[in-house]
Amino acid sequence: MPDKPPVYKEFLVGLIVGGLFGPVIGWFIGTFAMFFAVTAMTSNVRGLRTSAFIGGLMGIPIGFATGVVVSLPLRLMSTRGLALLKNPWLAALVGATIGWFCGYLILTAWYPTFGSLIYVVTVCMVVGGVTGSVAVSAKPKWL
Repeated sequence: MPDKPPVYKEFLVGLIVGGLFGPVIGWFIGTFAMFFAVTAMTSNVRGLRTSAFIGGLMGIPIGFATGVVVSLPLRLMSTRGLALLKNPWLAALVGATIGWFCGYLILTAWYPTFGSLIYVVTVCMVVGGVTGSVAVSAKPKWL
């Protein structure tokens, strides 16, 4: 028996982690990131509940994109290349850095206001950190 699972299983585990956990984390963090963004932009917080609801909904596709972009390479690198990335804390740091770059790419295509900067960077970094940590910790027995 080989000690390492096949590459396609590692790829599928990374895809499952990024595709399932990314949107859930993006929805949850998007809700709270919108609270912070609205509070930082204005002192009028009358529609804060609606803003948070929309922020959570916007966090779902952002979380999906960031989760897949972070989890696939980290999973493959941690199992096939760098054994140092098996540490979940280091993988979370690398994932948050990749998430920051995803946020930067999103902001170059989006109208970058101060509120969108807070929202996108917060969502992308948290999603990247959590999915990176889970991606290296996941077991291929899940398949």
